[in-house]
Amino acid sequence: MTSSGRPDPHSVERAMNLLAERGALDFHTHLGLWEVRGLAPDLYPGDDGLATIIDQMLAAGCRSASINLTSDIPVMKMGAPGNRLRDYEPGEAWAEYQRMLSQLATLCEMMPLTVARSVADLERIHDTGRLAVLLSIEGAHMVEDDLSRIAILASDGITKFQPIHYVRTKLGDSQTDPPADGGLSDLGKEAVRLARANGMVIDAAHASLASTADMAEAAGGPITLSHTLMACAAAHGIDVEPHPRWITEEHARMVAETGGMVGTWAVDAPFGAADADAFVANVMAMVEVAGIDHVGWATDHLHFAMGPWFRDYSQFAELCARFLEAGMSEPDLVKFVSGNAKRVQEEARTNSER
Repeated sequence: MTSSGRPDPHSVERAMNLLAERGALDFHTHLGLWEVRGLAPDLYPGDDGLATIIDQMLAAGCRSASINLTSDIPVMKMGAPGNRLRDYEPGEAWAEYQRMLSQLATLCEMMPLTVARSVADLERIHDTGRLAVLLSIEGAHMVEDDLSRIAILASDGITKFQPIHYVRTKLGDSQTDPPADGGLSDLGKEAVRLARANGMVIDAAHASLASTADMAEAAGGPITLSHTLMACAAAHGIDVEPHPRWITEEHARMVAETGGMVGTWAVDAPFGAADADAFVANVMAMVEVAGIDHVGWATDHLHFAMGPWFRDYSQFAELCARFLEAGMSEPDLVKFVSGNAKRVQEEARTNSER
């Protein structure tokens, strides 16, 4: 670390070389907030802004990403009761899902983006110089109560199934609302079983502890929690009030014990960490609790929610250098930035073929 508080140039060079050779996979990103293209122009970073985000990722060695189709944006209002503006009309959530797929197809024609369905696809797409994107649903409102749609999601290329987001679904309890089902509902448990059978990674992000336990049981294999931080002041190095979306050591261990992975949350405070040092300390605490094989890199990249310590991927090598200087080995850094995410993606795909 230099006197300015920035990583030593040698550490940055090591990180850059490692990223160039091995690459990174952002396990949970919105690419600014691509999903609102054609829906909410005031929230969309613009086509030029999105192109810049993609170019920065590729230049930094982040050649793969799990991008979100967020299911409740049209009915969400943060801070309102239940973070809900209104209820969906019947069929509206499914139509919104179809709208996002259409926008994505357009963006893949305009931008250096290619949809991947497997880890093998990632390497093939990397060789073309394009960003390989795995598709994830954040919230499963589009399922409504029709579980036959889960097979359709899989056929559409969805590889990660996150049943719960801010606006309540019929599938179970979140971290941010009072419990109603005591975990997953019966519908939610069957949805998880079907998603797993269709080769999707199960993502417990936003799920309550009880819902996470139900996901682990219903999945019968590795689950993930794609974006969060540890809810302990020591992990931050400061006395900080935990955000409701952060998790306890019990929660982290529960995910790790399935063989899965907990992803980080690289947004600004109060949702995320106050600075880069706090972020690194939090992640290192997560590694201590869950094990290096069960922690991975994710940003939840929203162009309006990132802090000065990680505004965009032009700062990625420096952030990785901080992990090296904090004692993370190069092989462990590879696990953190891509290896663990690839492992859980591949396990989910091969599980469906057994």
